[in-house]
Amino acid sequence: MIKRKSQMKQWAAALAAAACLAAPAVAESVRKLGFIDVDRVYRESKQAQSIQAKLDEEFAPRQKRLEQMQQEAAGLERKAAAAKGKARDGMLADLQRRNQTLRSEQAKLAEDYDLRRNEEFAALQRNADRVMIDLAKKEGYDLIVHDVIFINAKFDITNKVIREMNR
Repeated sequence: MIKRKSQMKQWAAALAAAACLAAPAVAESVRKLGFIDVDRVYRESKQAQSIQAKLDEEFAPRQKRLEQMQQEAAGLERKAAAAKGKARDGMLADLQRRNQTLRSEQAKLAEDYDLRRNEEFAALQRNADRVMIDLAKKEGYDLIVHDVIFINAKFDITNKVIREMNR
């Protein structure tokens, strides 16, 4: 039993040593490193800005209608505050129905907007991925990363990706 524990410790030590020796070899094999701020690409590329403008235009009428409904509800609330008796009760019931409709319409708008945004940005993501891969191959990058906690700015190639996407 003691002999077996000793052998296991030797194996563990050998594996740890092999891992330590392999780490520099992996680091040496990566000679050109790049970093891409994908969120910035999704905000600043012409394609992203075009998508945002398209979505804003598409959903503007519904948004305007919701704003109009809010103003009408606010006006009704002011009238109800000044009214008395059954008239006030009727106005408050109407206000409650309007607010419920407004909340429902806001939820539908948000859901529809998110769905359309995801559809549109899926194409942007495919294009961005293609551009990043092409750039990596063209410029000889060994590794390109995103979503890191910290990276030196000299590795940031986001501007290159945005320029390529804007061509």
